[in-house]
Amino acid sequence: MHSPPVEKAVSDEAIAWFSRLHSGHATPEDHHRFEIWSKLNPRHAEAYSDVEKFWALLDDPARRIFEQERSRPVLGSAARKRPARLMFAGFALVAGLLWLPNAARFWASDYHTGWGERREITLDDGSRISLNTHSALSVDYSPQRRQVKLVEGEAYFQVTHDPSRPFIVITTHGMAKVTGTAFNVYQQDERVIVTVSEGRVRVSNDDGEHRTVDLTAGLQASSDRHGIGPVRQVAVLQVAAWRNGLLVFEMRPLAEVVDELNRYFPGKILIADPRIRNRIVSGAFDLTNPYDVLTAIEKTLRLGSLNLSSTLTLLYQPIR
Repeated sequence: MHSPPVEKAVSDEAIAWFSRLHSGHATPEDHHRFEIWSKLNPRHAEAYSDVEKFWALLDDPARRIFEQERSRPVLGSAARKRPARLMFAGFALVAGLLWLPNAARFWASDYHTGWGERREITLDDGSRISLNTHSALSVDYSPQRRQVKLVEGEAYFQVTHDPSRPFIVITTHGMAKVTGTAFNVYQQDERVIVTVSEGRVRVSNDDGEHRTVDLTAGLQASSDRHGIGPVRQVAVLQVAAWRNGLLVFEMRPLAEVVDELNRYFPGKILIADPRIRNRIVSGAFDLTNPYDVLTAIEKTLRLGSLNLSSTLTLLYQPIR
């Protein structure tokens, strides 16, 4: 089960103890103090057990780096602090580098939202935009044109009809052009997904071939650096469920679900065990508390989690 934020301190202590006891510098006094700590609270022993189970899943490269660093002579207080640092280095090697947004570009936008925040925007012509969690948008309106740039994240557009001034949404991998309709645009790292609720949207890709496709209600297409993918029929209400504070998954791999959840957390959830990446998740989840969503998924799939810090949680398959 996923621990709430107040329990992260216990995980931190467990990691520190594990690092110290496996550092090669642990003294009999250290072992004695650890025994006292582990018996103070059942959660202490549980947290330490989680660390042991996760460490058992680490690949050889992380173990070799830990052993190499541990063998280096370090003097003074640095020797006492090094084991925890090495433990985190090993985890980072397995987990990969955490994604960081381009802060300057994000905060310089006209409208933006924080983690878990949603925002409603009304433009000068009456068009309305719903901005999802951790998203950013810039607006460029003039008598001749209506243009917005989705800098990052996801937005739902309800565009006031105006044949003389098409409404254009610019993204990393092309643009969507309409005169009046309702549609959702989700800009991921490697692609942009456009889903139409009402009317017609023309999606074009700036890949050198300038291919375009026309989407009508219920249709979706994605665009990336290779071009525009196939058009497919989708459940529009599920795609835009975030506007009502819901996250809906239907037969989705855990890896994709975690990617979605990460948009609502101020930190990062990482899958530490590759064996569980394709476990299937279905359900509708309330986004009021994203931690509850993660807990529900853990219970359903019988997974374990480890809080390495206030901003990093690892998912794994417990050893039974």
